[in-house]
This record gives sequence, C-alpha cells and structure tokens, in this order.
Amino acid sequence: MPDTHKKTRLSVTFLIVAGAVSSSISQNYTDSEVLASAIAKGKLAANYWTTGSGVNPSTTDYYADICSFYGACMFGDAIGDSTYYKNINNRYNRTTAIKTTDIDVNSCGILPLHLYLHSKKDQHLKLGTDAAKANMQKNGYVRNAIDDTYMTGSLHIQAYRATKDTANLNFFANYLSTYMKNLQQNNGLYWHHRDLAHQFWGRGNGWGAASSAEILQVLPQGHPKYETILNGYKKHMKGLIDVQLQNGIWHQLLGSTSSKNWEETSGSSMFVFAIFTGLQLGILDKETYLEPAKKGWMAIAKYLDASGKLGNIAEGFWPKTGTANDYLDARKAAPGNSHGTAGFLWAAAAVVKYFNSRVAIDIKPAIKPVDATTLHHNSYYYDLLGRSQLLINKKVNNPISAGIIIENNSFKSNSTVYVP
Repeated sequence: MPDTHKKTRLSVTFLIVAGAVSSSISQNYTDSEVLASAIAKGKLAANYWTTGSGVNPSTTDYYADICSFYGACMFGDAIGDSTYYKNINNRYNRTTAIKTTDIDVNSCGILPLHLYLHSKKDQHLKLGTDAAKANMQKNGYVRNAIDDTYMTGSLHIQAYRATKDTANLNFFANYLSTYMKNLQQNNGLYWHHRDLAHQFWGRGNGWGAASSAEILQVLPQGHPKYETILNGYKKHMKGLIDVQLQNGIWHQLLGSTSSKNWEETSGSSMFVFAIFTGLQLGILDKETYLEPAKKGWMAIAKYLDASGKLGNIAEGFWPKTGTANDYLDARKAAPGNSHGTAGFLWAAAAVVKYFNSRVAIDIKPAIKPVDATTLHHNSYYYDLLGRSQLLINKKVNNPISAGIIIENNSFKSNSTVYVP
C-alpha cells in the first residue's frame, strides 16, 4: 500500500494455512467478486427456499426439498448467520419416523441430524439415526445408479457427525468405493447406471461429486478406503473440468456435442460445491482448479433470478431407453425447483468457506482503528477476530479495528498494518 501520508506502523504476525491466498488475480473474476456474488446470491436462494417456497420441512418426504433445507443451513453456517437454521429448526416439529422403504426418502434423515448438531434435541437425533440404521440393515438400497451415493452418503456422514459412530463412516466408505469401481470410466466421469444407462448425466455426476466431497471432509487419511476415494474423487474432478464449457457451466449430458444439449444448473452447482470443497481441504491444487471453480460459480449465478429462483434445472427422471435422447430431451423444471436450489446453496456455502479460510491470523491489539476508506480496490481487511470484509470500490463509514491487509490477493512475509 503506498505510503502517501505519515503513518505509525503496527507490526502484526500471521500464520499461513493450507491453500494460502492466491498470488495473482484471476484473469476473469477476482476473488472478491466471486465471494461477494456467493454471499449475495446465496442469501437470495436461501431466503426464497426458507420463506418463499411454501415447502414445509416437517412434512416433505422429497429428498431434493430436504437437501435444499440442508443447503440453507450450510450456507447460514458459512456466513455466520443463524437466521436460516432458526427458521428451519422452529418449523421442524416432525415426530413420525423417516420412511425407510426407498433410498431417496431415506436420505431425508440428513436434516434432523444437521439440526441436532445445533439443537441437541434427542428427537432430531433419533429421527436421523433410525433412518441410518435402517439403511445399513438394507445394505444401502443398491440400485447401481450414481445418484445412490449421495442419497446414502449424506445420511451416513451426517449420522457420523452427530454420533461419531464410525460404523456409519465405514459403511459409506465401502459403499462409495464399490460404486466408483462399477461406474467410473477412464475419462473420470460416472455412468448414470451400471446396467440401464451408460450416459454421463450432469446431475448424476453431481450427486457423485458431492458425495465424494462430503466424505473427504471427515474420512481419516489412515482409513483403508481413503486413498481409493481420494483418487476416484481427483479423477472425477479432472474429468469434469475437461468437459466444462468455456463460459464456466456444464451441459445436461456431459461431453455430448449434440445440438440438443443444453446448459444445466443443478449438476453444475454440485460440481462447483465439490471443487471448492477440494480446494478448501487442500486436496486439489489451486493452479489447476481455482479458475474453473470461480468461472463455474459465476456461470450458475447468472441463472438465479431476483427472487432467488434458479433456472435451467432438469426435472427429476429415470432413464427409459438408456440412450442419449433420454437426457437430451429431458424437460426443464420450473425455476426454483429443489433439485437446483439444493446444489446452488451447497455451492454458495463452499465458495464462502474457501475464501474465508485462506489465512489464519494472530494479530497484536491495535493502538487505534485503521480507516478502511484508505484501502484499495480488491483488498481484504482482516480484523482482530480474523474475519474478512470485502472492500470493493466503496467507502466504509465507520473505521474498523486494526488488522492485516491483503491487497490484490498478495502479501509479504513481513507484513505491516499502517495506522493513521
């Protein structure tokens, strides 16, 4: 930062964590633009789903609806806003057991388990763990469709988070590694179904990408299936960026050059979630994956309207003939359909978590506040609590407590905060 005025220098110390701040600005979108978009668009989508969709979290047994409520909670957690959790928790008064006769419906146990992590209500825990136990007793409802991995995985990962019972983790690790063996092809992508449809469906691959990203957040590196799942995940992410469109989005039928193909947002959203999660965990290198991830987010964000409804979502369907036309001719759902809302909220949460976890800071107490109006475009200002505030060509009326400035995504090993 140019020293155009006489300033007192306040030394600070800081610690760089895995996946440190990028040393260069994206040629297409700055980190600040992507993060600001994720926060703003994520709020629109979360507000729509929790207050405007008309869906009751206590009574719906539709998996995509539940995944959307889960996504709203995830997004709220990422931005530090408990409004969405409180809204859902106050309305979630379910007492009837989660139905366990269908793999999709069984996955509805993810919401009470996530709520339990905040509420510690025994009823929430029982609803979710009963569903997980039923799923294990039926060996996970093996349909041999890649969708199965999220319907099964999300439930058992949440059950593990709530109980720390490693039986859930082991069960899904074995389940996922089997699906990777049976469905993942040499190009890294997944067939939709082992027997019925050898097609690379966008949202099917989205479910697979999301399930891998979820388990890698909790699976210990020493687990017997860790390397298998990590390698399958990395192979999948490489395959996805190979078929990503130039504008950042992905097609309904991945890799197809048919004129009937179309840009589809639900699968694309899940890919963005999976890639940003890998970047945050440090298992994907930012030189290869950060720009595709940023482009992916900005591409899907353009399909969100002012009311928070996402467009260009494929309706839920099951393949009839197993041919490409099953997918190319699939109908588009109404804007705001939960298949798209869910993935979009997961993606928004992952973007925020990635950019807000790049630097951990140990800052000495400030002598006096620093005037944020002196900072430059595309700067991050980290206050004493390590929170980041984006300063995008606008003045901040109130000074902020002194901290470290990351300007244009670069820093020096011995940084100094200048105090007027």
